[in-house]
Amino acid sequence: MRIMISVDIEGVAGVNETIQGRRGNPEYEVARRLMTQEANAAIAGAFEGGATDVVVADSHGPMRNIIAEELDERARLVSGKPRPLSMIQGIDENHDGVVLIGYHAAASNSGVLAHTVSGMAFDSIDINGVRAGEPTLFGGYAAEIGVPLLAVSGDDCLAREISEQFPSAHRIVVKEALGAHAANSMSPAKSRELIRVEVAKAVKNAKSAKVEAPCTGPLDIAVRFHKSLYADAAALLPMMKRPDAHTVSFHVDGHADAISTISALSLMIAGMH
Repeated sequence: MRIMISVDIEGVAGVNETIQGRRGNPEYEVARRLMTQEANAAIAGAFEGGATDVVVADSHGPMRNIIAEELDERARLVSGKPRPLSMIQGIDENHDGVVLIGYHAAASNSGVLAHTVSGMAFDSIDINGVRAGEPTLFGGYAAEIGVPLLAVSGDDCLAREISEQFPSAHRIVVKEALGAHAANSMSPAKSRELIRVEVAKAVKNAKSAKVEAPCTGPLDIAVRFHKSLYADAAALLPMMKRPDAHTVSFHVDGHADAISTISALSLMIAGMH
């Protein structure tokens, strides 16, 4: 039983402010430890549910946040960036399921620290007319190669998105959004126990889990930037169309190409700062 776990930071219990996800301050050091502990809870749940092999993808920002020496020794760790499949790197068609921990709602939607891939660059991303969050992209890729999304943890706004896009996935709500930078959160200890229990349930039933996704290829993607300057830069790429001052659109065959293109746009915009 092979399970993939992708871990972000914004949806972790106790995290609700941008500074907690940025290197170089004490708040980040606390948040990355909370992130590592929620990853460990998911790993423990996966093995309780019958997993025999678990790989964890560090998937926030620089993708080098999880404290490696504190990670459950039974799991392998994928870290660092850039990488071809970004937040889902390490998965293949031989996995039995994927779990997303510490995730958040999509850009332009309500939720704690809501964004899609880059809060600095993207105002919204739509795929085949669906407002895309990170689960849309990465759970969509997993489905494309036949791997079901088993469980997702984060806030209540994320849970509503998952219920619409991946209705069979377990929704683990560790906090309620009160705003973009405010939450009513479970204690970290309680959140970890909930994650462990729910992931164990989900993994136990992985063999019968539905493979589902809101979008299937080919994919028409519209990326709206916060600044028209960013769209100016993106429009230099030959595959891009420019429907308006803030937006570029492009067409790809599947989620892997969508992930790599959106990741490249994010890195390009980061380089402009």
